[in-house]
Amino acid sequence: MGKTLDELPDCNQKVYSKGEHIATIINLKPTKIEDIVKSAAKKSRQKIDWHYFGGRAIVKALGNIKRARDYLKQELENSNHRGYRFTTENDSVIPWPIK
Repeated sequence: MGKTLDELPDCNQKVYSKGEHIATIINLKPTKIEDIVKSAAKKSRQKIDWHYFGGRAIVKALGNIKRARDYLKQELENSNHRGYRFTTENDSVIPWPIK
């Protein structure tokens, strides 16, 4: 059985506080989001992490934002999970940062 949300590592505080919003993901299990984000960060060589806000996964990155977003999209497409919804800052269901 996979880890529960409480067993997943905390979001990297530097990425959380200074990172740029690159995506909002809904309808995907936390453990799968964690795997996808970790893989995208490793492959893109960018700092990428995520946290929940309002029941949605907010993904943020530091470094080359376009590269981070492109690798995240690629990992989501390769995950074979079709029930998720991926949005960016242009069409996000949650404008980030919230003002």
